[in-house]
Amino acid sequence: MAHHVDETRPLSFFASPLHEHADTILENPPSYHPHADHKPLRPQHNQHDSADFEQLQHVEPPSHDRPEFHRHAEATTAELFYDLFFVANLTTFTSLIEINDQNSLTSYIGFFSLLWLTWYQVSLYDVRFSADSVFERIAKSIHFGIMVGFAVIGPQWHPGQASEDFKVYRTFSIALAVSRATLAVQYTITLMYTKKFQKTVLPLALVIASTSLAAILYGALYRAFPSEKLDGNGNPILQQSNVYIAWYVIAILETLLTVAVSCIWRVISFKGTHLVQRMSLLTLIILGEGIIVVCKAISKIVKNDYLWSSSVIGQIIGAVLVIYFLYMLYFDRLHEEHFGSIKQQIWSFNHFPLHIVLVLVLQGISLLIIWTQAMQLMTALYSSVDQVEASKFTNGTELAQTLNSTIFSQTFGVMPKGVDASKAFKDANTALGHITEAYDFLAIDKNNQTAQDEYIDAMNDLMSAATTTLFDSLSVSISEHRMEKLKNSGVRIDFQAVFDQYTKFFQLVVSYVFISGGLSLIVMSILGYLSLPSRQRIMGQYVRLLINFFAGFGLALVAAIKYNPRFKANYMSSAWMIPTILLVYFACVVVNMVSAPKGIKLRRS
Repeated sequence: MAHHVDETRPLSFFASPLHEHADTILENPPSYHPHADHKPLRPQHNQHDSADFEQLQHVEPPSHDRPEFHRHAEATTAELFYDLFFVANLTTFTSLIEINDQNSLTSYIGFFSLLWLTWYQVSLYDVRFSADSVFERIAKSIHFGIMVGFAVIGPQWHPGQASEDFKVYRTFSIALAVSRATLAVQYTITLMYTKKFQKTVLPLALVIASTSLAAILYGALYRAFPSEKLDGNGNPILQQSNVYIAWYVIAILETLLTVAVSCIWRVISFKGTHLVQRMSLLTLIILGEGIIVVCKAISKIVKNDYLWSSSVIGQIIGAVLVIYFLYMLYFDRLHEEHFGSIKQQIWSFNHFPLHIVLVLVLQGISLLIIWTQAMQLMTALYSSVDQVEASKFTNGTELAQTLNSTIFSQTFGVMPKGVDASKAFKDANTALGHITEAYDFLAIDKNNQTAQDEYIDAMNDLMSAATTTLFDSLSVSISEHRMEKLKNSGVRIDFQAVFDQYTKFFQLVVSYVFISGGLSLIVMSILGYLSLPSRQRIMGQYVRLLINFFAGFGLALVAAIKYNPRFKANYMSSAWMIPTILLVYFACVVVNMVSAPKGIKLRRS
């Protein structure tokens, strides 16, 4: 772990990003005479120790056009501390938002994108130009504050939805503007130290211009969001705005420009930096977040005192192995050495889609664990209710008491603390009252159509309340948008309608899990190709990468089962969803580890 501070020196307000040896050589360039008889330099113990001298012997003296920036072999403590803010935001936001419809899915991706791109922009500066000083610490504290701003807006993050007040989004625009303005000042300080090197002036000026323009645009969006409007009674009016889309456009464009500048002007490229380590550390953090999400899914099952079944245990083991295989698929192809300035920067930016699909697949498999548990509980509940209905009772009160005992023991009686089931409990009691009344009428006249309809409706209401309670106990809920749409449809909300809403929720989960799982393999194959060292550019490696690529393509196609209702229903009711992902990942791990048989040389022709 690298440290900035040299305890023997006081901390200056500003610090040069240039290597100290480079500054010394530039200010006092050694004279060189090609025909002079030079003797090799020898260390003098009163000036340098032998280790320092050996290090200087391997430093390439900079020219007046190409500076030598101070590099760190690994992430500094300040960078790692900044990463903690990132993971805290990700963990908090993941726990707050439930991806239960397309709106929440796009909202989750949007929030993560802005969080990631902000982290990436700061990291692009840190790995190249950061030098410990009072100013840098002030700038870093501002970046920490911006991360806190993400945490503040997280609970109220509903872009694209109608809102009475857009103050939160306005404030967030200012936070993004401050973030980019701080970066612009940091790059400006770097330019002040490196302006004597002519080749650094233009690229740094372009980066300063792009970050400054981004700051101005983010700030301008403050006024673009609608102001609060009141109706005739003084009540706020719901309004909708798509201004937030500009955040994504600006963030992506400014990042692409920063990367493009460093690709064109190699003088400020990432060669010799610890960029690879920064990206790999963030990948490790995201995989760690996946472990947290899976553990939370397990806790939701455990706290309800539900019995463990072999299929649920298998899902949990499969989820853990999926994370482990993702770890191997990524880190087994990670190469620390420099593999080309342009390739390295393309490689780093491709972590943006990789990290998006990773958080989605890890979030999704945790929900698939819960779905498997829910299906088993639902099957047991329906079987118990069917047995009760098949029995004979002397009157409706006896039937209602038996139903109440059966349903209460499997739903309301195992509700965890903190879950409000009062409405469902009230609906269930009301339904039991109607069941009692209808059963008594049917005991007198089996052909009483009114009593039959009342009994069927009451059983539907009872099972709807039980189903809602069961999913609530597992912290799974239907989006308010879907429930309002269902209520406004004019159709009676029966058990089947409620269950269909939960089914649609998990259909969405299945779709984005398999698409994300497949894309993760595809993106990692691209990353593996970009980072492949020249000594490993043989046909065998290309074959492995292609197998991984097409395996990801095939895994993503599994999401197409939604177009076959019968196959989709059978597949979703089985316990094979997580194992499917697991087996594909395992096959790719095996392919990557197995070498070609002896005597067969798979080399590129």
